[in-house]
Amino acid sequence: MAIQHVYSLEPITALAYYHQAETIGQNELLLVGEGAFLKIYEVKSSKLIAQCRVFNSQTVHGIAVQGDQGSGDGLIAIWGGRSFTLLDDVDLKNIISGDKSSLVSNEKVAPDWLLACAISPFDASGGCIFITAHSVPLHVLPLDGSKQLSVRRLSSPSRSILYSANIVWTSESSIMVAAGTVFGEIEIIALKMSISDSTESSEILFTFTGHEGSIFGVQISPEIRGPDGQLTRLLASCSDDRTIRLWDLSPLNSNPTDPPLTKRMLKDTGFGGVVPDSQGMLSEKLCIATAMGEHASRIWQVKFITPKEPESEKATPVNVLSFGEDSTVQQWALDGWSKASSDNATQDALGLEKLTLKPKAILAHIQEFSHHTGKHIWSSSLLATGQLQSRLATGGADGAVSVFDVFLGGQQADQETEQMAHGSLADELPERHRHPRSWIKSLDDLVEPLPPAPVVEEPVVEQAPVITESKDGSPEDAEKSKKKKKKKRPPAAPKDSFNKYALVGPNKVLFTTNSGRVVVQSDAPTNPWPELSLPVGSESDLKSYSVVTGIPEHGIAILAGANGKVYMHSPSRGIEQIADLKHKVAGLFYISRTSSDNLLVLATLLGSSEASVITLRPASLEKVDVQTIHLPPAFVVTSAGEVCDLIILGSRNGKIAVYNLDAGANELIVALDESFKCHDAITSVVRVPESFETPGRFIVTARDGTYAIFLALVNQLNDEEALTLLVLIHQTSLPFGPMIEGASFCGTSLIVHGFRSKTFIVWNETEQREICRVDCGGAHRSYVYSLLPQYSGTYFAYTKASKLHIHEQYHPSHNVLKPGGHGREIKTCAISPDQQFIATAAEDTNIRIWDYDDDHDNALGERLQCHVTLRKHSAGVQHLQWAPSSDKTHYLFSGGGCEEFNVWAVTRVLGEELGAVCEATLDDLSEDRDLRIMGFDINAMSNPVEVNIAKTESMYLIVIAFSDSTIRGYWYTKADGFEKFGEGRYTSSCITQIKLMVSVESGSSILTASTDGHLALWSLGDDGEDNDDDGDEVAKFSVTKRIKVHQSAILSFDTLTIGPDGFIIATGGDDNAVSLAYLNGDEFALQLTVPSAHAAAVSGLGFVSHSHDSETQTGIFRFCTVGGDQKLKNWEFKAVVEQEQGAFKLSELVWQEAGVSDMTTTTNVPDAAGVAIFGGHCSHIHCLVYGNGMEVFDA
Repeated sequence: MAIQHVYSLEPITALAYYHQAETIGQNELLLVGEGAFLKIYEVKSSKLIAQCRVFNSQTVHGIAVQGDQGSGDGLIAIWGGRSFTLLDDVDLKNIISGDKSSLVSNEKVAPDWLLACAISPFDASGGCIFITAHSVPLHVLPLDGSKQLSVRRLSSPSRSILYSANIVWTSESSIMVAAGTVFGEIEIIALKMSISDSTESSEILFTFTGHEGSIFGVQISPEIRGPDGQLTRLLASCSDDRTIRLWDLSPLNSNPTDPPLTKRMLKDTGFGGVVPDSQGMLSEKLCIATAMGEHASRIWQVKFITPKEPESEKATPVNVLSFGEDSTVQQWALDGWSKASSDNATQDALGLEKLTLKPKAILAHIQEFSHHTGKHIWSSSLLATGQLQSRLATGGADGAVSVFDVFLGGQQADQETEQMAHGSLADELPERHRHPRSWIKSLDDLVEPLPPAPVVEEPVVEQAPVITESKDGSPEDAEKSKKKKKKKRPPAAPKDSFNKYALVGPNKVLFTTNSGRVVVQSDAPTNPWPELSLPVGSESDLKSYSVVTGIPEHGIAILAGANGKVYMHSPSRGIEQIADLKHKVAGLFYISRTSSDNLLVLATLLGSSEASVITLRPASLEKVDVQTIHLPPAFVVTSAGEVCDLIILGSRNGKIAVYNLDAGANELIVALDESFKCHDAITSVVRVPESFETPGRFIVTARDGTYAIFLALVNQLNDEEALTLLVLIHQTSLPFGPMIEGASFCGTSLIVHGFRSKTFIVWNETEQREICRVDCGGAHRSYVYSLLPQYSGTYFAYTKASKLHIHEQYHPSHNVLKPGGHGREIKTCAISPDQQFIATAAEDTNIRIWDYDDDHDNALGERLQCHVTLRKHSAGVQHLQWAPSSDKTHYLFSGGGCEEFNVWAVTRVLGEELGAVCEATLDDLSEDRDLRIMGFDINAMSNPVEVNIAKTESMYLIVIAFSDSTIRGYWYTKADGFEKFGEGRYTSSCITQIKLMVSVESGSSILTASTDGHLALWSLGDDGEDNDDDGDEVAKFSVTKRIKVHQSAILSFDTLTIGPDGFIIATGGDDNAVSLAYLNGDEFALQLTVPSAHAAAVSGLGFVSHSHDSETQTGIFRFCTVGGDQKLKNWEFKAVVEQEQGAFKLSELVWQEAGVSDMTTTTNVPDAAGVAIFGGHCSHIHCLVYGNGMEVFDA
């Protein structure tokens, strides 16, 4: 059976917008290069509408579309490596309609690696220009009436080795090329050619120096108007030195009759000359701006953003986008670019047109976009959708495609005092069409300033004047003899400031000030915000101290101050006092309920072990009930919620308390799941909506960067008491934090918000993507947040620099056109015993659990769906393995760097989603904790006699191989955790694979593979019965048999049980070979080897199927291998069986020649690390290749 490609999730290496001229904005398409395939997405609907294989084996590296802004009037060029092909409109329509599924027959091969391409925008007959890795231009021209291409090699003035290039057609016969070299130089090359008479010329206009590393990206800007009013172009470059530089290209065209500059200068090579030469000094003059510092690692690409239609008089504003290894996009603005008058210009010694001596401009950082996981943004495409607005598509190593709007100059905050920012024309648009906006207001801008404090005059008591004696002895009034004092000015009004915030609507805020004022956002955008009046006699109750909470669904806010009085604000009744708690209120927490018209608010008191539950009836405030509850010792309430008529409280130290208000004031008896670990404050308790049909479940978030899902169960102990069980069904860390502040639901999506460093982040945990990001300065400030559920929008109000900042966003920050996966190399993959789930783990330290949709009728669907992402490992995960379990719970074991070994219990939660709890972590660590777990194997023990060291039935037998050539054995139960029962040490060679060999007749042993090319069989040692007197003694594992099967390291192996006491072992090695061995009992009996099975190391191997013919006593076995040569091969061999005196034994292993030569295909997964085999519908056997991405084949 031939191997057939089914599905791929690989790095996105090429993007290009495409639309036909008559359907602009109606049918906007995005062309996506993923592996060897071209995928076409409709941007508006985010649907994959077509896909087509472009190359036989080569990955697509670039796509270029003819016409301005991807108008799609002619050719489409696709290239990768040395391969390329050209499409026209007819080809694209055939692909979209499904009439064409492969373009492999049109694949052409260039003489060198292709870096860049540009199609002539002037005439379809102009063809396109490619630039090779050795700076050679190729002119490719489609021949009329056929699919044949004319490839013409143009003369090149340079033979530099390039890392990047960019091409711009300046006229029908002139091309400008920017070429970034390996040695940190940028060559500007001018090409001229004639199609009619084949004449051509080329020259290097200039070579820019200054970068201190290889040039990874260059781009020439469109024509812009400079500060002097003249049309010019700029060049942007990025380098291995992590800097972005802008260069002025206007002097290069000032006097085209002069000979090329490079002919008049001495040239230096390498990264930066020791002695500044004339070329370096000239480069310094033409470099107008430099920036670095925002990216955490290398920068791969740069792109310009300019107005769609530049103004004729003003200088064109210029922005630059940079794309980094850190998977972020940074936006920069060119600021301060100026040109001095000609009087200040100087004549350059090289004879170049007068170069202006001008101050350096700056590239000011505007904002950051982080819409990918892991590392690398490999591709991007920019489409101007408005005068100052563009739509950017990015593709990452995680296999995702994100689309979002970018504004020239960034999203600027409105600080004008005459008009509110949200009073603009944008408010007339439907919410789903509004763009995100932020605005800033001071307190004086929103409300009238406080009147001056009145001067209180003290009453004057009439007293008899004091008579003193003057110098001459005559009586004198003492008051008249005093010097007149200056009158004191009345005290100035105190400087007021924002204090606390509360929501009284989805996007309406109420705040208090330090002087005790209460202000609510006005309904009319342009009106001042009204100040609310407190009840008479209570005007100063909220002065200097206040706590507030909002009930936005009812438009209500609850307020309290230092004297214990509690107030409620409602739109119809203003502010009224509802309770007097007699103590300073420390916190107010609204407890959301679904089954009652009453509203519950929990009030905690400073320094008190009691709290008050206030029951409100908004329709009748005369019926306000206050119930006191007793808190556990040292329990500082930080959150509150309700589920199944139980009040759940979270504390500052990560503890949980449960109350039933109908049962009294004391805490209920609670059995909390021991697997729950929280190391900081619990910030929210949120009930799971009833739409999930999972009653009794709730979510808690915490400031240790985690969230957890609980199931509340109540078991009646007797007539008076009941036991409340809080069962932990999911807990994991989030990709931001650690300050996780709350959670909410938008439909079926779990939305979590919190802070990372100085940034506020809203995260969709269900879809694993960011919704909103605001640079607010960090968590230590007053703020309020609201989810706008209709469009997954955000309302965020906060204090920064004594001003009110409000960020309104009516839809997510970006649209995920194509969901992705791991952003780093996948190191291991495991298939669950029931074949339902696929677990993968990568160098990004994350574990993802997927299911596979085997619907062959839906060829364009996303086959792999990620259900949950587990974050606990601090280093790369090396190995995963499922273990047999009950119908409701699956057990997943994971091990990796830093000796981390975890046990996960995986169950269904929230409908079809999965939940996972880290049930245990191995704590038997070395002193330095610097070993890596190379592999492990698990065997579920249902019968203790299977292995002589087994002590209980519900136990897992675990053997682990470490990077110091040691192996250890443990048995694990949920109740008792890990108990070590044995250990052993191999030679100085590192163990790469380990397997438990359990047989009926020979008992159990351990099989290991190592870097010395040997398979080794280990005994488990003594049964331990003689060591009862010393509980610390463990068995010593020892090697009993070894066999050499490879010349160097064994990188992969798999085993297949054959007979009661035999195993067939298939191995793949670093020597490119594939070997078979037969283990019969404790003896290696047969061996078979293919020396050059792959052209590179064999990194993955797995058995696919086998069949048995009882008449001939033969079996046919198949297994797949994958190697560093990106080849997936299917192997077949025949095993001949014989029985001697009732004993089952293999007598012969024979390769099937058809399997060796015919069953081979190419995978486009870079750095393939392994292969996993799993079953599908209709008896299909699937082969999943994983590495930098994943690809599924029918095997």
